[in-house]
Amino acid sequence: MKWFKHDSDSRHDAKIQKVRLKYGMEGYGLYFFLLECIAGTVDSHNLTFELEEDAELISNATNIHIERVEEMMRYMINLGLFESDDGRITCLKMALRTDEYTQQLIRKEKSLPRVSRETPESLPINSQLIEEKRTDKKRDSRFAPPSVTEVAEYVKEKKYSINAQQFVDFYSAKGWMVGKNKMRDWKAAVRTWANRDGNKQQTTEMWVGGI
Repeated sequence: MKWFKHDSDSRHDAKIQKVRLKYGMEGYGLYFFLLECIAGTVDSHNLTFELEEDAELISNATNIHIERVEEMMRYMINLGLFESDDGRITCLKMALRTDEYTQQLIRKEKSLPRVSRETPESLPINSQLIEEKRTDKKRDSRFAPPSVTEVAEYVKEKKYSINAQQFVDFYSAKGWMVGKNKMRDWKAAVRTWANRDGNKQQTTEMWVGGI
């Protein structure tokens, strides 16, 4: 999904106001960062609207302490900004705010609410089809470490500037673990790695430039 709709008055939403009141702009920024992470994985083969990055990857990408990331994410889930089921975090309401191509895929799949002017809370969700899709994804979710070639091809596709060999060596040495958990999606790890390197590069350029 190339983009999602962001209302110009989102800051006035009661739930988002609560996030901002409790965590300031850090919480506000994290909320939209999570939405971008979810939107970035939505395509014709993935309409689950699931957050693939875990707290450690998000912490690494945002430079926010992992415990604070977990705390803010729990708070957002409790507010209903995200859903949580069996450890999987989703934002199904984002189905109402997708680009035209993704809306067509959703209507074709009939596994998520159709785009409508109704409020997200009032839209019926076909829970049976969603559960079937989740079950299928769990069935196919056995992790297999990627080769350097696979990582290099993905890096080239995404036009990142990271070193595929370095990435594979790093996680091979860790047993393909992310914190205390087995890695589920190496592509998500690549994206986070690229975001981290991009942030470091930006910081260096700002420092060198004397900004």
